[in-house]
Amino acid sequence: MLRLLGLRKIALVLGLLAFFGAKSSAQVTTSLQFVHLSADPALSPISVWAGVPVFGMTQFVPAAPNISFRNATPSISGVPNPFIAGAQVPVSLFIDSALTANLTPVTNTTATPTIAGGQFQGLRLRRGANISFVRGVQDAAMFAANPNGASTRLSISTLVDTTSISPTSVRILFYNAVTDAPGIDVVVRETNDLLASQISFDQAIAYNIPDGNYTFDVYQGSPRRLIASYSAPLRTLGYTGQRVVIAATGFLNPAQNRNGAAFGLIAIPNTEIIAQVFNFRTTDPPSAGNALPSVSLQAVHTSADPTLNPLALWLNTTAFGGTAFAPLGTNIAFRAATPARTNLASGTTTIPLQGNTNRQTDALITASTSGTAPGVGLIRVPNYVFAQGGNITLIEGVSDTTRFARNPSGRSIRFQLRTLPDTATFVAGNQTRFLLAHSATDLGDIIFDIRDASGTMLGTFGPLTYGQTFVSATIPAVNYSLVMRLNNSNTALGTFALNLASENLGGRRVLVTATGFANPAQNLGGPGVRLLAAVNDSTGRFFLLPGGFTSVREQLQLSNSGAGMTLHAVSPNPVRESAIVRYDLSEAKEIEMSLVNTQGNIVWRDERRFMPSGAHSLSLDAASFAQGAYMLRLSDSKGNSVSVRFVVTK
Repeated sequence: MLRLLGLRKIALVLGLLAFFGAKSSAQVTTSLQFVHLSADPALSPISVWAGVPVFGMTQFVPAAPNISFRNATPSISGVPNPFIAGAQVPVSLFIDSALTANLTPVTNTTATPTIAGGQFQGLRLRRGANISFVRGVQDAAMFAANPNGASTRLSISTLVDTTSISPTSVRILFYNAVTDAPGIDVVVRETNDLLASQISFDQAIAYNIPDGNYTFDVYQGSPRRLIASYSAPLRTLGYTGQRVVIAATGFLNPAQNRNGAAFGLIAIPNTEIIAQVFNFRTTDPPSAGNALPSVSLQAVHTSADPTLNPLALWLNTTAFGGTAFAPLGTNIAFRAATPARTNLASGTTTIPLQGNTNRQTDALITASTSGTAPGVGLIRVPNYVFAQGGNITLIEGVSDTTRFARNPSGRSIRFQLRTLPDTATFVAGNQTRFLLAHSATDLGDIIFDIRDASGTMLGTFGPLTYGQTFVSATIPAVNYSLVMRLNNSNTALGTFALNLASENLGGRRVLVTATGFANPAQNLGGPGVRLLAAVNDSTGRFFLLPGGFTSVREQLQLSNSGAGMTLHAVSPNPVRESAIVRYDLSEAKEIEMSLVNTQGNIVWRDERRFMPSGAHSLSLDAASFAQGAYMLRLSDSKGNSVSVRFVVTK
């Protein structure tokens, strides 16, 4: 299967103390690491002392002696003293810039370090990886203020990460220590994924990123401006299977900050050896392309229910400072899309869709297209959520589930809103950000084979389940063909032209989704299955991909021989009452026979059994099968299958 590299967002952290990831298991140990990220020129090096309660008194110990700016201590774990072992013991921390030359361990409770930098109470170590960042400046009045109004005074922020680390990925804890920076975005150029979205000073976010070497493009502000691009050779550095802090450090404007260090990205592995800090090197900026809005919202009408055409979608604007419902789109026809909006028009007021956290509001779908949104409508979603990046909302399902065929995978087909978020914020001119979804209610799980113009197989997307999953990838903006088939089947249900070059879709985000009914006769005569393409930009362009859904009688790439199995043609064909099925096995194996209709439903299955090599046959009773086309499939225990087609007639 084609697995395009992507990132998985775990959590957003604000303030002094936060937790990353899942709850820890019994195997997770307690560790502590200090990282010096204060760019104040007067605070390098510094020492951090811990005041630890011992038998009702406070004992001071040098937790991190002589740390220079952009350096760190090792990750200390398993040390048998109260500072580490007492995972729930509160400690007081002292930053000391005056005693860095001749530090000696404090062995009694009367000795107190000189508190030059400040005193910070209440750090509570917890089970997991505790990472404490020394950040801010000693005298905020001598430095540029934070653009978002955050306090920049010298302090310590501690993150706790309990998430296990995959041996094939890198666990990234991204932290912004730049006092004079607004919210910054970090884009992984190779995948167009958003590593960090509008992360402000003293905020952090955690990701699991697949092993590899990448390029990080850093942007600031709105509209965004490129700060710098950095080479991030995570694989070359040996970070695979490790927890790594990546920090934005320094000042955006050193001249306004006592000529402190300039902006940069550093990487610090969370290991028990001497911390090897890596300064990411700048590299060439991204090539010309399309900078996508940091937040946009688009509606795509994919409900094939004939009674739901057209529709209007309204949003409650109170989450953005508005006072009423505003239309995202009115008169949205089936297989149509609205423009990707960056604001909502509420009367004479324009409300921007911005923010650095997820937004939640009310959504209302109605058949009315006039004036003001009615009070109830067809469906009201009280917790409609969209996030940073491109948000594509699918209007899908049917109004009365009793009047339509069930979903073969057992998914609910009730009328709903489904939002597909995509964090990509930049698409190169020679690439397309490609999203693929499944909105056909009576079609089972599907897979798409993608081929180039010559027919060469490039990979596979899926499986996709109706109403549940989708895929996103960045692919070259050339012409392809998409072959749609049922999951675990060689049966091609349709072939479609995905002409990214001919349609001039380079530098764009494009959604392709399966819409319509596999069996219109069982669904009020609604439209058949087609693939709809919706361009996620201010034009809201949409069109059907050339090609179409085919029945089993027209299937492509059907193979009756392979993996040591041969399935002969059903006799007779067409069949009325019964038929003979013959097959050959080149070796003894466990096999299973099944029958699939045009909707992808398994309507009959013979029990799995172990069969010897040679020629075999069985009688198939077709009297109870409905008239129509079918696929007979022979499978083995390793997942291999061969198929033949036949028709039942009455």
